[in-house]
Amino acid sequence: MEHFAVVQSIIRAGLAGDREAFDKQVGRLRARLEKTGDKKSAATIDRLLKSATETKDMQPSRVEVSRGQIRGERLTPETHPPLDRETGAQLCSIEFFDSIAPSPIVDPGVENTIEGVLAEWTNATALQDVGVEPTRSLLIFGPPGSGKTLTARHLASRLGLPLLTARIDGLISSFLGTTARNIANLFEFANRYACLLLLDEFDAIAKVRDDPQEIGEIKRVVNTLLQNLDNRRDYGITIAITNHDRLLDPAVWRRFETQVHIGEPELAARGAMIERFLQPLPTTKETREVFSHCLRGRSGADVERICTSVKRALALSRDTHDAPGLFRALSTVLSRMPSLESDAARFLATDPDTYISFVANDPDFGLTQKSLAAATGYNQSRISDLKKMKKHIAPQEAANA
Repeated sequence: MEHFAVVQSIIRAGLAGDREAFDKQVGRLRARLEKTGDKKSAATIDRLLKSATETKDMQPSRVEVSRGQIRGERLTPETHPPLDRETGAQLCSIEFFDSIAPSPIVDPGVENTIEGVLAEWTNATALQDVGVEPTRSLLIFGPPGSGKTLTARHLASRLGLPLLTARIDGLISSFLGTTARNIANLFEFANRYACLLLLDEFDAIAKVRDDPQEIGEIKRVVNTLLQNLDNRRDYGITIAITNHDRLLDPAVWRRFETQVHIGEPELAARGAMIERFLQPLPTTKETREVFSHCLRGRSGADVERICTSVKRALALSRDTHDAPGLFRALSTVLSRMPSLESDAARFLATDPDTYISFVANDPDFGLTQKSLAAATGYNQSRISDLKKMKKHIAPQEAANA
């Protein structure tokens, strides 16, 4: 191999984690390729380096949070969380972040809200100059699997803070007075340390309010929770998440400065999720369009689960790792599912020809016949024939797709 010595040096530098030496040796290889007339390979190296630089630039960075903005001692892995005195169960878990947690794929409005909160902490001094503080409390609500917990983890990692996660239903005790004490102990611990406190299943207290035999106890519990939320503003950041926002008392809503609704992902967000969750398989725009069309109405967790199943099905089928192979694997996976959200998914699960006929006649479907052929492996003449059949077209489904 003509340039093996340089390639060997690149491998050594990469294994040693020496980025400076790695870049130097890659530059040497590029120069040699260009000198020997292999301009195509040199251009490929240029594209790879440019792509790596752009990806690095796009990666979110940590927000510098000063000790004056977040009060408390530093948490360490040796720190033990508080316990329920009656059962000995931990009142919270503690998570540390060595790197930025994966960013949630959400719709633009939600992403702008989250980035806005982080921008407040980046510019905390400017806010203080006009007499306000960065947001210290968020309520994130939405259906299960929409990315609420992932959003909280991402925020904690961006802020460089450990994440304390407490399930509210786990704080509730059958012993009289223990629930209020657990809440007080949890907040006392969180306020002692510099951290982000995540209150999961936040609607749990609202649910038990309906028990007529426990009105007095629940009132004390809710009052304890509200008082601790108010006091927490002087110490750190609190996020509450819930699947059942309608159960929350209006007094609870007022305790949170920012309220974020994360719903089912729209078309663009679904496409980004599909691209991420199908990795390392390459996806085309056409493939993402077909998958997004079939997975409309699904949560982010559902999209991830289905994409994982598609990869398994494709691997076991030994089909081609391309757009038509992914299309066939998606059909297989959907055919095994007990319930499907859309007509498009049902058609593809039972009869791919019907699906092709359906989407070919849907004026809102974003693919031309040529693109549909590339995504599915059907030739254009076959698609044209199926379109003329106009089988099983659901007008309402087409209008909502």
